[in-house]
Amino acid sequence: MQLIRPSLEDYMEARDVAGHVFSPSHFEEETLAWIANRNKKAGCRLPLGSSSRCDDLRIIPGSLSIWAGVNGHGKSALIQQFCLWWADGKYTDKDEKVLFWSPEMAFHVQIERMVKQALGVGEPTVEAARYIMNYLEDKVFIYGKEEHVKAMEIIALARWASANGFTQLVIDSLMMVDLQTDQANLNLGQKNFVRMLKEAARSTGLHIHLVAHMRKGETEHKMGNKMDIKGSGEITDLADYAFIVHKDVEKIDALSYNNMDKEDKEEWERKPDGYVRCVKNRYDPEHPTIPVWFTGKPFSFKGSRRGSVPVLTEYWNDPPKA
Repeated sequence: MQLIRPSLEDYMEARDVAGHVFSPSHFEEETLAWIANRNKKAGCRLPLGSSSRCDDLRIIPGSLSIWAGVNGHGKSALIQQFCLWWADGKYTDKDEKVLFWSPEMAFHVQIERMVKQALGVGEPTVEAARYIMNYLEDKVFIYGKEEHVKAMEIIALARWASANGFTQLVIDSLMMVDLQTDQANLNLGQKNFVRMLKEAARSTGLHIHLVAHMRKGETEHKMGNKMDIKGSGEITDLADYAFIVHKDVEKIDALSYNNMDKEDKEEWERKPDGYVRCVKNRYDPEHPTIPVWFTGKPFSFKGSRRGSVPVLTEYWNDPPKA
């Protein structure tokens, strides 16, 4: 057996390790605060109504969440709806301040979708849209760069956001981040970027949401798992939470047949339109698969079939003055 002897260089690099060895009491303040917050169930709940199966799941500050799904299954609309409700102080123990970066869609189209989701309507009036934009003025912001943004700029944005009172940052999507690497090193570039995101979230207390795509499979009818999230496998390893948004394409296909009899149609209509599946939860054993129903033109989701369309705030033709 060969004896491995540490070199002088190894010793010099490691000579300060003693300064990083602590007893548990060194972390007493952070630990007790963490336990207190856990006991009072601090953090954000998924805003899908009280009848949904996600009341015990809390997304806590200083963590990184991955939101994945097949193209067109609603992952961007879902996280946008959630953040609007959190920014309004709903389903959370405090008001949140949210910053979006989502260059895959024109910014005015994103804001139109926010207006529709907030009002629960498919065709808002100009006056209603103006009202909602004013309502969200100090709660929701957009990083207005439409082109690919370099990875280090996103990290700088996260730290700037935390320093300026933001509590949530949405990056939509990983594919739009310029990792400044070639295809051969893409997985390594993604791993390093997500690691820096995780470090930024942990050191600032910011909650970072990263939207990702799913790998192309044989069919989009099957709901995937965390191993199906596109990119480096370390992405979900590093994340604190990972969710998959899945649309029940089989239901959509079935209901498209005009000659379906009434009983079969009613049976299909009782089924959920899709699911939000938690495939990673670092802090809790809760890994629910939550049935959801789509509301159509408002581009929003609800947690029960018979529940009303979610509405962030009502609009009056003559809104009361603050």
